Amino acid sequence: MINFNSIKQVCVVGAGTAGWFAALKMRKILKKDIYISVVATQEIPTVGVGEGGILNLMSSLLQLEIPLLEFLKETGAVHKLGFVYEGWRTGCANDKYYHMFPYLSKHERINGYYPILSVLTNHNTAVSNIVDSIKLREENTSQDDLTKMFVNVQNHNFLSSFHFDTYKVAQYLKKIALSRGIRYIEGKVEKININEKNGDIESLEVHGKVINSDFIIDASGFSRVFIGQHFSSKWISLANKLVMNTAIPFHLKHPLTNPDLVTRSTAMNSGWLWRIPLQERVGAGYVFNDGFISPEKAIDEVEKKLGHYVEPIRVIKFEAGFFKDIWINNVLAVGLSSGFVEPLEATSIGQMLMQLELLSRVITETEGIVSDHLIDFYNQQNRNAWEGIGDFIRMHYDTTRDDTAFWKSTKDIPMSDKYKELKEIWKYRTPRDYDFADYQMDLMHHFGTYSWLAIGQALGHIKAEVTVNELMNLTAEQRKKLGQDIGEIYQRLGLNPK
Repeated sequence: MINFNSIKQVCVVGAGTAGWFAALKMRKILKKDIYISVVATQEIPTVGVGEGGILNLMSSLLQLEIPLLEFLKETGAVHKLGFVYEGWRTGCANDKYYHMFPYLSKHERINGYYPILSVLTNHNTAVSNIVDSIKLREENTSQDDLTKMFVNVQNHNFLSSFHFDTYKVAQYLKKIALSRGIRYIEGKVEKININEKNGDIESLEVHGKVINSDFIIDASGFSRVFIGQHFSSKWISLANKLVMNTAIPFHLKHPLTNPDLVTRSTAMNSGWLWRIPLQERVGAGYVFNDGFISPEKAIDEVEKKLGHYVEPIRVIKFEAGFFKDIWINNVLAVGLSSGFVEPLEATSIGQMLMQLELLSRVITETEGIVSDHLIDFYNQQNRNAWEGIGDFIRMHYDTTRDDTAFWKSTKDIPMSDKYKELKEIWKYRTPRDYDFADYQMDLMHHFGTYSWLAIGQALGHIKAEVTVNELMNLTAEQRKKLGQDIGEIYQRLGLNPK
């Protein structure tokens, strides 16, 4: 059991995005007289050259009372409306599909699904067309115009997250944290001191100085100082079904007048190329399996694809997976310290923010007295979420493309039993909320019915004919309302309803 009402000091190890978000979250939910410190060394570089959030980034900033317009200005962040996938099905120039953030509050949900999405599927129209995001992206809408639309919530039907520079965001969050009384201690953890009776970590030694701590958040990134190195939590590898293991990031210039509004994920011969627009540049990188291409040849392929020289920043090796238990004794790992799959769909920061949100709920709703049983529950919920992420990412590679050795090999990549069953279900009906209940983290999820449908429809796993029965079962009144809604969507798209 941990009694957060009696603790005096909390220590966060790691000063990247995860570390400062964690410190600010603890500052918000704990008593004001508790000391919160962030310990980190400048020797450890931040990962990547640009990052994108999903929808819980926006809600997390609001919960921490960080003004969104100030965040945009101070960090150089830009609006992100979703993802575009280029060349994942055939590799042809016109092979493109979207996964835009959903905005479904205006549409009726019946029996765990949205009939409006079933109508679009029935018409072989991409479900991402339910929002204005694709049009805004293809018109290369400016950041200023998008911000104005976003602020005036009555005049838009889209949701936004942000693309951002991880270093600038960490520095901005640090400034906010320091202004709220959080201390920053620069230095490397050299020794961990243990309570011999219960195994808790009592203190850390940093440059010879002892830092007492009653609760520790491991935000040390791929170093995984506590959960990985100290506690040796069991590693659950997903490398058999998520085969990306290498990334090479680099910078690009903006190809457009205004920053793009989506993360571009372009299929390559042995993986895919990410492009994340920022205010001043584009953060990019090639993610691949090194069993099919070397880093040197990967850069050659990128330069041939883009038509110009690129300067690789470094080669990052990783294994897809997560730790079985990320909360052990008085230590909780978040973000990269807890696990990582690959950059696709921005799951890294999304999972980190969800971990912190569940921690907040656990502490707040128990009045700070957290049982060992509840810690076990937390760990199980975290595993559920990682398994859901793994299956959702696996679906992206369940594609018809087979023109290179890598894409041929994707046909033999194992699938989880759950994902196999989902594919079987989709032969008879569209996805339902309950299909993904055991992927949730205390009723929170990264990817709901809409997201699975958007990717599944685009890849041909969810076909038009499976919608017939569910649409026939609607009442006359429901079908009338649906006809009006679909008419508005097609009018906006400049198409005729089928």
